[in-house]
Amino acid sequence: MTVAAVAAWRWFPFARGTGRPVLGRVNLLLVTIDTLRADRVGGELTPAINTLARRGTSFTEARSVVPLTLPAHASLMTGLLPPNHGVRLNGLHRLSPDTPTLARLLRSAGYRTAAVIGAYVLDRRFGLGEGFETYDDDIARGDQEAGLLEAERRGDVVADRAIAWLEGQPTDGRPFYLWVHLYDPHAPYAPPLAWLERAHGQPYDGEIAYADAQLGRIVDALAARRLSDHTLIVVAGDHGESLGDHGEQTHGWLVYEKAIDVPLVFSAAGLVASPRTDVASLVDVVPTVLGLLGLPAPSGLDGRDLFAPGAVRADADAYAETQYPQAAGCSPLYALVSGRWKYIGGPAAPELYDLAVDPAEQHNVAGAHRSVADAMGSRVAAIGSRGVASVPTALSRDAVERLRALGYVAATPTAAPPAGAAAPSPASRVRDWERFQQALADLAAGRRERALTALADLVRQNPDASLFHGNYARALDESGKPRDAVDAYRRALLRWPENTTLLHGYAIAARDAGMRDIAMKAEEAVLALDPTDAAAHNGIGLLHADVNDPARARAAFERTVELDPHVVSYWVNLGNARRATQDAPGAERAYREALRLDPASPDALNGVGVVLVQGGRGAEAVSWFERALASAPRFYEAWLNLGIACQESGSVVRAREAYRQVLAIAPAGTGERAAASRLLASLAGRE
Repeated sequence: MTVAAVAAWRWFPFARGTGRPVLGRVNLLLVTIDTLRADRVGGELTPAINTLARRGTSFTEARSVVPLTLPAHASLMTGLLPPNHGVRLNGLHRLSPDTPTLARLLRSAGYRTAAVIGAYVLDRRFGLGEGFETYDDDIARGDQEAGLLEAERRGDVVADRAIAWLEGQPTDGRPFYLWVHLYDPHAPYAPPLAWLERAHGQPYDGEIAYADAQLGRIVDALAARRLSDHTLIVVAGDHGESLGDHGEQTHGWLVYEKAIDVPLVFSAAGLVASPRTDVASLVDVVPTVLGLLGLPAPSGLDGRDLFAPGAVRADADAYAETQYPQAAGCSPLYALVSGRWKYIGGPAAPELYDLAVDPAEQHNVAGAHRSVADAMGSRVAAIGSRGVASVPTALSRDAVERLRALGYVAATPTAAPPAGAAAPSPASRVRDWERFQQALADLAAGRRERALTALADLVRQNPDASLFHGNYARALDESGKPRDAVDAYRRALLRWPENTTLLHGYAIAARDAGMRDIAMKAEEAVLALDPTDAAAHNGIGLLHADVNDPARARAAFERTVELDPHVVSYWVNLGNARRATQDAPGAERAYREALRLDPASPDALNGVGVVLVQGGRGAEAVSWFERALASAPRFYEAWLNLGIACQESGSVVRAREAYRQVLAIAPAGTGERAAASRLLASLAGRE
């Protein structure tokens, strides 16, 4: 940093006469680490966080507001509880653009603002991009047909992008706000081998160690630019992970401590280095950051400034909730932590735990402390009664696939139970939930019959769970029983006719069963609910392509990539349609965009090769087909095209070998097999 740039900073360790720290107009680096349990911080797994905590304040009793990524981040970025910002579920709700966020407040105060996101669940479509000049959610999603449904970026990629942004900032004294979201500790746990070994073979711990190392790289980049003493660094977990606590393996279903207890660290030169043991919440981040930067906080926030005079309060409350169980026909849960007490309210008798003597929440003492339970229950009810309506996000099929790949299962909550009935408590159905998660894992691993048996049983036992119905129907389709799937979707849609997840599945199954008209109507129904649904436009494009109507298919695919440019198969479909409408340059551009997202996409590599062959550049096309086959060795269409390219470029021996490969692997009755047989015969007697 230049001398002039340093001189531009305003640095006030304490506000005059208040005794509270005010750092002034400094940079802000906010790093959120997904699914990070508080009890994993402070030891050998997290040296970077530990170092930051030693030069700042660590809140050892911080809680998340929701054990789900999107609503937890919405609260962290707004200082509002979920009832007051309306984002209660992943994927189904979006933050209203009218809601003030930390990014909007800091940008209006003259800050440069940027975010680098690690997972699709925080895609800009869900509303958190408001106020950011740069919102890097460029998360490439793999070709669906190849099963590459990952919707996250590894921490090293996220850190690389964040560091590149830092290095590109001018040294003019203007402060920045950079939010970095590291997703790695979220299930499934698959840390790089070195980090797995460092964590003594514990995959979840290995992911935490790996994420901490990426945080360390970003902090080192600040130091390299001599910004460490001019930057407030905040590190927070968005929620925890149960890891079997109270029968829950992951998170979202229950609100016990292991799912909501998170680390929270504020680190900067000028902050007193000390731990704090009073209760804190993610909603406290916005007012605390604004106070430290010397900026006014908007009125009506639910959080408090943790460094304000008198902020150390033994009676501070931390609210938490989950509405996720409604997707499986269960009730929501609401919790409140106040000092030593933890209250959980739901349809069953309230739960009350004395965390001072029972941190594992094994002994419900609500009966012995009825007045405490009643008072905390009243405070929870008051929080819910003043809430705002949620802003719905019509969820596309693609979003469902992305969220399922992350371990979430998004679905429209079930309808309210009949009058006089009560939805069961999630705690009473936790075994069903874990069976459901295992069934999804079996389905993903190809153990389809096992998954079908479990899902059919869950549907019978949980008739009000739209989520179970929809996934049973999907499993039928993926098991080669599309007509049975159509029937299952129809039964579900009689109960939940506006559930876009079910409508998408219905369209897919109907197309697989050859019921084009039904599939088209289902996709059109989705677009009636949400005209911006990219996956529905893509489905319509595929249906037009099925009947050789490339012009209409192309129009649908053009709209698809306009709405969602991050899916490989969408660009491949557009390339195919452009090629079919004799637009070779446009087709090649589409295929190359797919390859930008996934350089190993066999369909895109094959597509570029076909364009080259059709342009009379067969010799140049050979390497493209070879790359496609390196990614997918049994891709018989690419073998056929490789043979054609070799034949046209004079490599008869290689062409003959390629055609024989087609005959060895292509199913009987396919056009590729017939073409290979014909072309091989044409080479008889030729060298």
